[in-house]
Amino acid sequence: MKKILLTSLFALSAITVKAQIQNYYFTNLYAKNVEGNTTEEANYRISNIQTSAGWILDTKWWGGINFTTQGSIKLKSLWGTLYVSNSGTIGINTENPQHTLDVRGDFKVTSDNNYFFYNGAGDLKLSYQTRGTGGRAIVHDTGNTLSLNYDNDFTGGTRIGNTFLVKGDNASLQGKLEAKEIKVTLTPTADFVFAEDYDLPKLEDVEKHIKEKKHLPEIASAKQMEKEGVNVGEFQIKLLQKIEELTLYTIEQNKLIKDQQKRIESLENKNK
Repeated sequence: MKKILLTSLFALSAITVKAQIQNYYFTNLYAKNVEGNTTEEANYRISNIQTSAGWILDTKWWGGINFTTQGSIKLKSLWGTLYVSNSGTIGINTENPQHTLDVRGDFKVTSDNNYFFYNGAGDLKLSYQTRGTGGRAIVHDTGNTLSLNYDNDFTGGTRIGNTFLVKGDNASLQGKLEAKEIKVTLTPTADFVFAEDYDLPKLEDVEKHIKEKKHLPEIASAKQMEKEGVNVGEFQIKLLQKIEELTLYTIEQNKLIKDQQKRIESLENKNK
């Protein structure tokens, strides 16, 4: 009788334990359902799967994961490291981050058609497409150059502030420009005035032109300059041309004055 009673109690205990287990739904390390609803395998998983790189840990937990530690966190693979220091700085491929985010190597930030790219060798590239017709800016480490409107691949130009516009090979400034030195390279200069075959305008013709046009020959009028602006390089050459012509006039007048002075002295001697 005792044997039958013990057997009955054992069977009843097993049924009770099994019933309690069926109230819990979980999977083991190999994602094999033990007891309960098999649909939970889609939400809770701690398993391993085989990939081209080999067997890897495969973990999923519905609702997120909260991981807190007083020290640093390091996730390291054979090819790279993600490191979070105990001060909150994050390092990618460095375990000594000096900034909030410290990346050693190249990186790219992309949103739709916009992106920021650093190639790890000193070159930065910024491109946008969602606003306007698109544009690019590139900072090159080689030669320490900054390229705006790179490759001339958009039509809007590059605007700096409200007054400076770079478009293709041209730049427009609607404001004042201040510099210690400006160098304009343009050829030819005005030295052709001193050539032997140069046709120096007659002063009478210059006078006539001034009376009719109210400005020097070959020099734009004030109204034209105000409307179209002035090419500094070309204008400087024209001014130099007029200065050299004026120099030739002065030399001729000096010769004439000396010749007249000699004649005056000769007449004075005869009168004496």
